[in-house]
Amino acid sequence: MDPLSLIAMASTTFKGIQTLVNRGAEIEHVAQKLGQWYSFASDIKQAEKEAESPGVFKKLFDGNTVEQQALNSVIAKKKLEEQEKQIRELIVWSYGVETYQEMIMLRRKIKAQREEVIYKQRKRQRMILDSFLLSIAAIVSAGIIYGTITIIKGA
Repeated sequence: MDPLSLIAMASTTFKGIQTLVNRGAEIEHVAQKLGQWYSFASDIKQAEKEAESPGVFKKLFDGNTVEQQALNSVIAKKKLEEQEKQIRELIVWSYGVETYQEMIMLRRKIKAQREEVIYKQRKRQRMILDSFLLSIAAIVSAGIIYGTITIIKGA
């Protein structure tokens, strides 16, 4: 998914977090929105990594220029940094430093689990698709070469 569309979803979730905290919501309600925001943040960071080493067919058929991809990544990264700073300030101000530190520790654990499962699966799927498409291209090329040789021998 495009980093800019992900950042738009993250921004909407961020606004929800701000609203909940400003209304004095319990940490349990805020935690649900935080989970969504950190999910989007993680997806954006992963999309940036995937953009650095795209699959064969993404390189060939992606309509975005290198400059456009780089600009989208920078915009998304800066927006995430700004939102993360504001989230930290909101949580520390409303619930205390200990709550924030505890949340960060839990976040690291969940992030590691998520990367292990979801992102490895995506990478594997992309490799399988690239291999399949390359195999089809090789078979078609071999067929064209064989047909050309057959026509040349017959002439």
